[in-house]
Parts: sequence; C-alpha cells; structure tokens
Amino acid sequence: MPDVEEHLERWLDAGVIHDSDAERIRAFERQRPAGLARPSGERPGAIEALLYLGVVVVSVGVFALIEQRWPDLDSWARVMAIGVPTLLALALGAGLHTSKEPGLDRAGQLAWFVAVALFAGSVAVILNEFEPAGLTFEDDANGLLTVMSAAAGLALILWVFNPAHPQVVALGAALFALGQAVGNWPDEFSQVLAGMLIFGFGVAGLALTEAGTFLPRFSGRLIFATLCVAGPYEAGFTENGMVFELMVFAAGGALIALGVMRASFTFLAVGVIASFVGLVTFIFEHFEDRLGAPVALMISGGALIAGVLLLARFRSAEQIRRLR
Repeated sequence: MPDVEEHLERWLDAGVIHDSDAERIRAFERQRPAGLARPSGERPGAIEALLYLGVVVVSVGVFALIEQRWPDLDSWARVMAIGVPTLLALALGAGLHTSKEPGLDRAGQLAWFVAVALFAGSVAVILNEFEPAGLTFEDDANGLLTVMSAAAGLALILWVFNPAHPQVVALGAALFALGQAVGNWPDEFSQVLAGMLIFGFGVAGLALTEAGTFLPRFSGRLIFATLCVAGPYEAGFTENGMVFELMVFAAGGALIALGVMRASFTFLAVGVIASFVGLVTFIFEHFEDRLGAPVALMISGGALIAGVLLLARFRSAEQIRRLR
C-alpha cells in the first residue's frame, strides 16, 4: 500500500489523524480483497499504454529526424522540428491533466516529463541558430547555463501545476544538469563547484520535502537524497578531494540516521548505497596499491553484504511495526 502510506505520513505530519487512526486505516486496507485494493480506474489500461507508446514514438521520431536530416534543414525548420513537438507535449500533458481519469493523468505526467527534455533542446537550437544576445549553446558556458536554467525553470513550473513523480524526477535531473552547467561556467570545469551546488539543491529539496511543502514525498526523498550524495561524490574526483570523499560518508550516515528516525526505507537505502559506493571508491583510490585489488574487492564485498543485511533487517522491522 505505498499510496496509502504516503497519504498517512502526510496526514500524521499535519496532525489530521493520530497514530491509532493510522493503524486502523492500515488494518482496513490489509483486509480488503485483492480485487478491491484499488479502484478499477487506477489500474493501467490499454488506452494509457497506447498513450505512453505514442509519446515514446513521437520522441523517437524527433531524435531520428535530428540525426538523419538535421544538416539539410534551414534554421527555421530546425526550430520547428523540435519546437512543435515540445508545444504538443506541453499541450497534451495539460489536456490529460484536466481529465479525471487516473490513467490519463499519468500519461499526461509522462508527456510533461518528455516536454522538459524537448524544451531544453528547443532553447539550445534557438541559441545555436539565432545567437540572441550573443549566446550560443556549443562551446559557450553562458549558453549552456541558459539552457539548463530554462529546463529547470520549466520543470519547476510543471511540478507546481502537477506535483507528481515524473515531474519530481524531471526537476531532479534538470537541477543536476544545472549544477554541471554552473561547474562549466569558469574557464576550467570545476567539479567542486558543480558538486557543491548539486549538494545544496539536494539539502534544500530534502528540507522542503520533510516539511511537507514538496510532494510527492517518496520521489522527493529519493531524488533529493540522491543529489545530496551525488554532489560530494562528484566533488571528490579532484586532486584534494578527500574532504569531499569523507563528506559522502557523512551524507550517507546522515541519511541512514534520518531513515531510522523517520521510518523511511528510502532514506536508508540511499544512505547505505551511498556509503557502499563511497567506501569502494575510497579504497581503490587510496589503498589499492597497499592492499592490492583482491583484498580491496574482498573488503568491498563485505561492505556490500553488510549493507544488504542492514536493509533487510530494517525492512523486516518496519513491516512488523506496521502490522502491530
């Protein structure tokens, strides 16, 4: 009952219901017949699947056109080739969002997810073809920053209109790309600048998610927790990156602690995975010459086993707690 749990967490945090009420709701949902677990309108159907297929086919067609015919197109045709699908994706998402059918709404979310990528491409083409204010996308840090800022802005606007999982993923991807664009802004690419900005996005997003401002909570926790560890991990690939490598462990430990405090398997999973990846990288970066690759692999494998056992134990304890 992932959807039920997400609603219960929101209601508990807002003080709408108490723990006893939440347990009665959980017990009621567990006792419902499997066929009645969800209204029939919430089940994916043929129409929804066809809409997904249509969005994917159009997207593939756009990229195929770019690959095959791009050099032969004039500037206005290039803008139209990617701009029209972008507008259609936005219009399709808006139209499906107004539908009261859950399946159509989910298809609209996918259309808006694709629209963010197409919009970034549209802005990049406009910059390359017409160079407004002297900006270009290729070999221009300012142009790259403009494109990624525009994509992040659109992703945020679409999330405001429809705070759904695909919009959260699109916003997270856009923020990560924006961090890379900012890191590319100096004369030489700065992994520290990019990584720390991504880390800042993650911390801010987690704070808003836990405050109940950013929803859905599950995808918000997953995406922003990932940014919290991805930023320091990237910053660690520098000559003096040990501070940031240790920061990965600190972020992973903080997420594990937060997962225990908030009873969130998502936080715990991201924290354990981040700690494992950070440990493997740290060992091979600093101790491979002393320990040798076989010993380094043995230590890494032991860390992986410990992480899996920790996740399994926490999940079992969480399931027992919910059944009580």
